[in-house]
Amino acid sequence: MRFEDIIPYLGDFGKFQKIQLFLLCLPIWVTGMHALAMTFLAASQEYRCFVPGWDDYSNKTGSLNYSLIFPTGEDGQYDRCNIYAVNVTRGVWYTIPDNTTATEQCNQWVYDTSQYKTSVFSQFNMVCSRKFMNNLAQSMYMAGMLVGAVVFGDLSDRFGRKRLMFISQIIQVMSGIGLAFAPEYITFTILRFMLGAAHSGVFLPAFVIGMEFVTPKGRTMAGICPHIAFAIGYCTLALSAYLIPYWNWVAFVIAVPDLLFLIYYWDKIIPGSARWHLQNGHKEKSKDIIKRAAKVNNKQIPAKVLDELEPDVKHNAHVLAMMRYPRMRVRGFIIFYNWFTVSLVYYGLSLSTSKLPGGNDYLNLSLSGIVEFPGFLFCILLMDRLGRRPCLCMSMIFCGVACIGAGVIPILSPGGGLDWLVITLSMIGKAFTGSAFVLVYNYSAEAFPTVIRNGVVGVSSMFARVGGILAPLVNLMGDYTHSSVPQIIFGIIPLIAGGLALLLPETNNVPMPENLEQGEQFGLPGFYDQITIDRSKYEQLK
Repeated sequence: MRFEDIIPYLGDFGKFQKIQLFLLCLPIWVTGMHALAMTFLAASQEYRCFVPGWDDYSNKTGSLNYSLIFPTGEDGQYDRCNIYAVNVTRGVWYTIPDNTTATEQCNQWVYDTSQYKTSVFSQFNMVCSRKFMNNLAQSMYMAGMLVGAVVFGDLSDRFGRKRLMFISQIIQVMSGIGLAFAPEYITFTILRFMLGAAHSGVFLPAFVIGMEFVTPKGRTMAGICPHIAFAIGYCTLALSAYLIPYWNWVAFVIAVPDLLFLIYYWDKIIPGSARWHLQNGHKEKSKDIIKRAAKVNNKQIPAKVLDELEPDVKHNAHVLAMMRYPRMRVRGFIIFYNWFTVSLVYYGLSLSTSKLPGGNDYLNLSLSGIVEFPGFLFCILLMDRLGRRPCLCMSMIFCGVACIGAGVIPILSPGGGLDWLVITLSMIGKAFTGSAFVLVYNYSAEAFPTVIRNGVVGVSSMFARVGGILAPLVNLMGDYTHSSVPQIIFGIIPLIAGGLALLLPETNNVPMPENLEQGEQFGLPGFYDQITIDRSKYEQLK
C-alpha cells in the first residue's frame, strides 16, 4: 500500500483535514501581514527641508515664506531636496540678496505627522537621493523569500516539514519583534531579509502538510485556503495600522501572534507530516498519525491495510533532465515565465496601493486583500469545469488589460476626475493575479512527471521570488519617470504570459505523468491511453 492508497479510507475532506488546514493557515495569516508591512511601516509623509534658525527656534515671528526659502521646480512645486543659501537666524528669515540663486542640498527634513505619527520613511529619511531605500528594503524581503525557499525547502526534506516550520516561526517572531526596535536602516533591512526567509519556511511546509491528507477531489479548495489566509492578513494589517499610527508598535503587534503558534511544537496540536515520516523510515510514527486522523474522522482503517503500508520507491531525476526533451523544455519555460509574472504583478500592485490616486491607504490595502476572494471564487467555480489552461489564460489577460487601463487613464485624463476608475481597474487586476497564483501552483504540480515534480516547483518558486524582488524596483520607476509607467509594465507582461499559457497542455482530469518519457508525450493525442496501459503493466508486474 502506498500513502495515496490510504487517503480514501480517511474521507475526502473530513474533520481532521479541516482542523489541520485551519491551524496551518493561521501562521500563513501572519506571513501575509509581514509581506506587505512596508506599506505602513515606511508610509510616505509630506515633507520639506529643515530650515536652520527657523524650525529649531520656538519664538518665531511671522510665517515662513516658501518662495524665499525653497527653489521652484519645472512643475511649479517647491523643491523638497534643496534650499536657498539664505540667512535665517533666531526665527526670523531674511530676504535673499539680489541676484542670489545659490542653493544647497538639505540634510534634514520636517515631516507631516497628521496621519502617521512615526514612519521608517521619516525616521531613516527615505527622501530625495535616499528614496530608493524604501523599495530596497522590500526587495530584500523578497530576496529572503528566495533564500528561504532554497534553504528551508532542502532542510525540510532532510529533517522534517513540521520541525523546519517551527524553526521558521521562531525566526519570524524574533525578527518581527526585533524589527520594532531597529535603531537604523541596515539593521532594519537585515531583519526584513530574515522575515522573508522565515516566510518561505512557514508557508511552504504548512501548504504541503495541509494538502497531505486531502484526496484529489478536495485539493482545489485545500490549495486555495492558504491564499485566503494570506489575503486576510492584508486586511488585518490595514486595521492594525489604522488603529496604531506608530510604525514600531505596528511591527510589534503583527509579530506577537506568532508566539501563540509556537504551541504547534506539540504533536497533539499539529502531528506533522505522515508522508515524510513514512519516507524516512519512521513507519510507526506515520501509522500513529494516520490512526489519529481516522479516529477524528470517525473512520476505520483495516489493520492489514496499515501493515502493508510502504514508502514510495524514489526514482527522482534532476530537474535539468527535462531540458533534453523539446516539448517539456518549452512547457517549463512558459511555466517559469508565468510564475515570474504573477509574483511581479501581485506584489507590485499590492505594494503600490498607497500610491493610488484619491484613495485611502488603509481602505486601498484592505480592498487589495478583499478583491482576491472573487479571484478565488473564479478558481473554485471554473478550474474543474473549463480546465486549468483557459482559466490561467483568462486570468493573465484580464489582469493585463485592467492594469494597462489603470495606467493609461491618468495620461488621458490628468485632472483626477477618473480616480475611481483607476482604483477599480487596479483592484480588478489584483483579483485576477490572486486567481493566477492559485492556477500556477496547480499547473506546476500537474504538468510535469513525478520524477522531477519537486524540482520544477522549486525552480518555479525561484522565478517567482525574482519577480517579487523586482516588483518594488518597478514601482520605483514611477518616481523617476511617470506614475503610470509601473501600471503599464504590470499590464504588458501578463498579456504575454496569457498568450503563452495557450501553448500549455490541459491538465484537468488527466493522469499526471510519472517518468520523463510520459512527460514529453503529455498532452498529445493518445497520451491518456498510453499511461493507462503503462500503469496496467506496472500493476501486473507488481
